[in-house]
Amino acid sequence: MSRVVRSVAYVVGGLAIVGIVAALYLLTYRPDPGRFPIRGVDVSRHQGKIDWQKVAGDDIAFAYIKATEGGDWRDPQFKTNWRGARNAGLATGAYHFFTMCRSGAHQAKNFLAALPDKDSMLPPVVDLEFVGATGA
Repeated sequence: MSRVVRSVAYVVGGLAIVGIVAALYLLTYRPDPGRFPIRGVDVSRHQGKIDWQKVAGDDIAFAYIKATEGGDWRDPQFKTNWRGARNAGLATGAYHFFTMCRSGAHQAKNFLAALPDKDSMLPPVVDLEFVGATGA
């Protein structure tokens, strides 16, 4: 076996080991309940169908559920997730994924229009992420 092939094999093997260790850590990590006694999740349509009873049984107290994004998009799973989380006994809050496509006022109108009426909820949240090169 040539030195190049052997070197590549070591690198690939090493990366595989690092990947396995990282996956095991992420799949089994739980925050310290002494330091973080109240835990929650944030979800959107990307999680698919959620078994909310199972979530509530996993020591989760609240859920932030994606309601809207940008100026006119609404998460098609929002109402289903909201009802499911509520029925499972979780406190619920809604979040808006802010984009640079429209003004903040326009996006706020979209978000507020999607929120449930006459429903107690956690404070609304805005998810603001900077993606891509910043030039800095």
